[in-house]
Amino acid sequence: MFLASGHPDDLIEMRVSRVKYKEPLLVFENTGRGFRNVSAQSGAVFARDFSARGMAVGDFDNDGDLDVLVSNNGEAPLLLRNEGGNRKNWLGLNLVATKSNPGAVGAIIMWTAGGVKRSRLKTSGGSYLASHDPREILGIGGAAKIDGVEIRWPSGKVDKLANLPVNAYVKVIEGEGVAKSAAAK
Repeated sequence: MFLASGHPDDLIEMRVSRVKYKEPLLVFENTGRGFRNVSAQSGAVFARDFSARGMAVGDFDNDGDLDVLVSNNGEAPLLLRNEGGNRKNWLGLNLVATKSNPGAVGAIIMWTAGGVKRSRLKTSGGSYLASHDPREILGIGGAAKIDGVEIRWPSGKVDKLANLPVNAYVKVIEGEGVAKSAAAK
């Protein structure tokens, strides 16, 4: 979990001493029982304070891991590229609706890889004046291939996909399946 915030009033510290205009970025690890603050171990940028206003999460460099862009009030945006390395496999989906709402919001994505079944609800949105990458990245762990993907579109249509590439993006068109030119950024 990533948190970027700052107070909107640049003079707040003159009125309330315990409230700061610029605040540190925070990152938390999901331990399975709660969240642990790992900001101090996550790099020098987490020791600085920012006047953060918005945050967008997406795969900015198309390498399959999520990067973070923080917009700052009166300052340049900050791009935090995830350089942790892609130790696990993934599949990226660019959903293109034909009957459902344009963002395919509400689609249910189910996938199986290495005997593990997972599912996700396609959402939309972002942070203040920011929008996240609309593509979906499906983690498949150490599995060498994806056994199958099923997309239940808001319209009621269902696409079942097989023989998908690993560590790549594909464009999926509602009711048609994977687009002929499979690469989709």
